[in-house]
Amino acid sequence: MLMRAVLPFALLLAAGCGTGTDGQSDAQPTTPVPTPTTPTPTPTPPVQDTCTNERQRAEDYEDAILPFEWDGRPFRVDLFDHFPSAAGDGYLDGQLAEVRRLANQIEGHIGYPVIRAGGVVRTPRSRPEGWNPPPDYGAQYCIEWRRPGQVVGVHLAGDDYPPAPGGGRYQGGGAISASPWCAVVNYWLARGPTRGPNATLAKTSIVHELFHLFGFKDHNDRTQAADRGIFMSQQLTTGRGGDRARYPTAEDLDALRCVFPRGR
Repeated sequence: MLMRAVLPFALLLAAGCGTGTDGQSDAQPTTPVPTPTTPTPTPTPPVQDTCTNERQRAEDYEDAILPFEWDGRPFRVDLFDHFPSAAGDGYLDGQLAEVRRLANQIEGHIGYPVIRAGGVVRTPRSRPEGWNPPPDYGAQYCIEWRRPGQVVGVHLAGDDYPPAPGGGRYQGGGAISASPWCAVVNYWLARGPTRGPNATLAKTSIVHELFHLFGFKDHNDRTQAADRGIFMSQQLTTGRGGDRARYPTAEDLDALRCVFPRGR
């Protein structure tokens, strides 16, 4: 009689404990689940100054004067107005447009300007006799008509292709060489600008020659000592891509920042 009373009570107790049909407990676990936390981000290391001896190498490249004249203000690029009619209408404006494009590219990469496009300016009356013979000229010929901080484009004299260093002659018309000791870009267009497949290469050669004035040398130049001048990229030297434009790479611009540091 006692057993009959206990058994229903036991069954009632079991039902109150919430046992499911699979024999497992319905009760929630009492151990708290940890709340997910957002991992602490790893701090980004500051940008390191990777400049080494670029400025010294630029100063030692063919007596380049622009690295010495840098005072934190952009160099003004002008073109003399004595270019022949064979250059064609709009040629000088197109060259200044290339300077503006380069100026924007430089400032966009390093954060401050190094050059700015000037204009077509009158050829100085003080120029000495024989001031623009091919292939170029000594520093004494530009001291009277070039101001510090100024780059000028000069058209070389002569009706035939000017002689090139090491023999031979330049072919085509446009910016063909640079005089780093004088901050001058040398042009020859007596037969008009280069046309055809090399037209873009010739049009953008002003960019290549400006980098010579900055203290850079061709990517494959072996005529200079290794510690004289900064090697350009192959793209800036010879042009790459379908149109062979001679524009600088990020590496060229990083080195340029070292030659012309901000505020100096």
